[in-house]
Amino acid sequence: MSWFRWWGKSRKNEAATEVNALDQMSAIDKRAALLTLSTKLSAGSENVVMEVMQALDHPEMYVEQWGDRLDNRGIHEPIPELAWFALVDALDDLGLVFEINWKLDAENILFAVHSLLDRRGWLLPAEDRRLEQAISLEGHTYQHLRELHQWLRPHGIVLGNLDINSDCYVLILVKEDDREEIEQLATNSGYQFHSSFQ
Repeated sequence: MSWFRWWGKSRKNEAATEVNALDQMSAIDKRAALLTLSTKLSAGSENVVMEVMQALDHPEMYVEQWGDRLDNRGIHEPIPELAWFALVDALDDLGLVFEINWKLDAENILFAVHSLLDRRGWLLPAEDRRLEQAISLEGHTYQHLRELHQWLRPHGIVLGNLDINSDCYVLILVKEDDREEIEQLATNSGYQFHSSFQ
């Protein structure tokens, strides 16, 4: 093999190694972001983080162990988004998220948001605790969520949505001070946290 051909082949191998290293680093960064996000959203719950790690590291085992939970989502084998669903479902088990249909009546939406506030232990001033004051009962789901989001925001509470690419909203409450970091962690992990209803 001539020196020139050897050098060309060597450069190709180096370039491929560099691309693989970047891909690997990207995967490591996504994993770190998702685990940090899991810790942040679950208020440090080790169980939530462990479930997300299991979905990342042993997806087949995760699907086998959590088959009943995944059946409701029509998931019967590992999928690329498995760890994201693991996070959502683990948070749901703790009552830290509330998954609602895109078309839900005001009473049930109010129940969902009250439940999330109670679970977090975040109290509103007495005059603002009656969330039904915030919404127009005849509106539609998205309008109710927007109104509740606006009602909570002055109290430093953000009503957000963990996007699972479906016709449901996975509602979650976060502190305004944490909003930007949570948005960035979700983006860095390859997913989306929507922190407003416009």
